[in-house]
Amino acid sequence: MPDPSANLELLRRSAFFATAGEAAGARLLRPSFTQQLPRGAVMFEQNEKPDFLHLLLSGSVGLVARDETGAETIVEIFGAGEVFLAPAVILELPYLASASTLTEVRVLMIPAPTFRDGAAADAGIARATTELLARHWRLMVDQVVDLKLRSADRRVARFLARRVPEEQGAGSAELPEPRSAIAARLGMTPETLSRTLNAMESEGLIRLSGKRVDIFDREKLLVRRRQ
Repeated sequence: MPDPSANLELLRRSAFFATAGEAAGARLLRPSFTQQLPRGAVMFEQNEKPDFLHLLLSGSVGLVARDETGAETIVEIFGAGEVFLAPAVILELPYLASASTLTEVRVLMIPAPTFRDGAAADAGIARATTELLARHWRLMVDQVVDLKLRSADRRVARFLARRVPEEQGAGSAELPEPRSAIAARLGMTPETLSRTLNAMESEGLIRLSGKRVDIFDREKLLVRRRQ
């Protein structure tokens, strides 16, 4: 079983641990452990009670929601540095979605009681948790606006742009997840996603190269898709 101390550099890149601070982070790490999981592994099931808070060290995880008829979709994709799903852990309520690995992943498993006790007793952990919940609230509202107001090509443009740092202006967006998972997250069919990406490439906005998309001008991509 991997030693959590071997992942300290990855942990420092996490906004949660950066806000919590070294001492608070050490408190959470002591009883925690890491797992290496292959693509396609189910980390937890919808309606299951949480035993751990998960911090993704590498790879991508999809949150999969399923309705009463068995129909399912991916409601969010989390990448390295993300913590999930804190509300279920805090409230000790069942998960509203399952978590499935979209790539090979390494994940830090923080025991749920350790996290709850830390959030109640440590100001750094409480602050980091507040900021985490605020970020996820904004993410949820942004996704609702995406699905209700924005066209398919604008949703794709925004998804790609988020994978390139704003200050860079251009760069490569890695898309290690299956295209079907990305399409589900964006509320479209895989065929619509492929057509949209090909149209962007034809316009000279991006270049497709396997699991990588080269973005020549991040702002131009976003502006062009607003027209």
